[in-house]
Formats: sequence, C-alpha cells, structure tokens
Amino acid sequence: MPLLDNFTRVYPVKCDVVDALPAVPLRKPEAGETKYFVYHSYKSLKIGGTVISNSSCGGRFCDRQSVAGDTNSSPVACGCFYRKDKYKIIMEHFLRIPCNADVDDSKKITIAEFKSLRFDEILFQDGSHRVFEDIEHGDPIATRVIRDRVMKLVELVNKANGWTIVGWVRTGRIRDANEEGNKDATDIAAEDVKPHVTYLYPSNPEDINPTKVPAFKELILTEEGFRSALKKEAEKVKREGEEKKRKATS
Repeated sequence: MPLLDNFTRVYPVKCDVVDALPAVPLRKPEAGETKYFVYHSYKSLKIGGTVISNSSCGGRFCDRQSVAGDTNSSPVACGCFYRKDKYKIIMEHFLRIPCNADVDDSKKITIAEFKSLRFDEILFQDGSHRVFEDIEHGDPIATRVIRDRVMKLVELVNKANGWTIVGWVRTGRIRDANEEGNKDATDIAAEDVKPHVTYLYPSNPEDINPTKVPAFKELILTEEGFRSALKKEAEKVKREGEEKKRKATS
C-alpha cells in the first residue's frame, strides 16, 4: 500500500480504497527505497505449493513487517485496526505475479510464503478454519483438498475479471566490494528483490458471489463441508491405492 508518514492514528474508513488506487507496476527501487505496486484485473495469476502453515497474524490487512511477539499483548507487533479472529493455522502459497524487466527478465516473479486470512476466507467460511487445528502440517489428504480448491478458484477468477494485487518492495543497501575501506563510498542497491503482497482479491467481487456464480459456490468450504471433503478425498486415495496394488499384482 502507499506509505503514510503521520504522527497521529490513521483509521481506514473507506472500504473501496483499493479500487481507487491507480495501477503501478512492480519496479526495482533504488538503494534503500520503498515502492508500492498495484495491479488490477490481472488474469494470469499463478498460485502453487499451497500448504497448511502457522499463521503470522489474524488481521485482514497485514504485510507482516512487524509480527514479532504476541499480537494480543504487544501493540507494536501488529498494526491492524480490525481483527475478527486469531487463527493458529492458515494456508501458505507461492505466487507468480507480474513485474517490470528490471526486477526479472521474464517480467514475472515468484513470491514465497504468501499468507492472507482475507484470501483464505474466500473459500473457508463459517468457521471451517477450525478444522485446520485438527490436521497435522503436511497432511496429504488436506493438502490435496485445499490445492484443488485453490487451483479452481484461481482459474475461475482468471477467466472472469481477474485479480487485484497490491504490495510493497524495498531494496536493501550493500557496499560495493571494490569500495571496501573507502569511507566516502556510496552504497549500491542489493540485487535481490523480495516483494511483499499485502492484498490479493478478485477485482470484481461478483466473480465470487455464490448466488450468481454456481461454480464458485461449489468451491466454498464450511466446517461441515471441509470435513466431508476430507473424508471423500481419503476414500478416493484409498481406492487409488487399492487399484494400484491390484494392477501391480495382475
């Protein structure tokens, strides 16, 4: 998001502020500089490697810049104005998003460890997050269920009005090896660029309106629906295993 330098508290009062942001491509900042980027209606989003992970923050507006400590007791640790729930477990993904050629020659960059409660709750509704607490990390059945849902969600929105992506990037400073010992040397920008995505949501919320998009309604997981999906997937895996053994012995 755009950065504000302010000495008093600032509260979000306009919910559609993201829609009003102009498109700003992801560029490589100068040494020590922070930039934000915004993409609207991006229809080539790639998400992969989805796993169940420990959550960093229960807030819906979090860039994880300051998550050390307990967010319930340390006001320094979390800048969120509003937090509904605190979930211990959340989904974690790899994202493939656009960027300028000065960031990557392919004009695409992969972002690891993306976590977002807001994104999760597109699919996991009515307390279905609680099921995560009964599942071990790396559980193959749960991983198959959530990866299938996430893949179908991304495809659905890509084919409709695409995604809005907002984030920030800061380039660190390093000393040129040839200038070691030179007190007057100027630091240069680090080569590695590690963007942080703070907002990932369909550009048109109607694309995930279950009353208007039956294909999306089928993807939603309530707590009961999630447990049912886990059971069905376990039965499917069992059948596949039995079929594999049958073929191996025939």
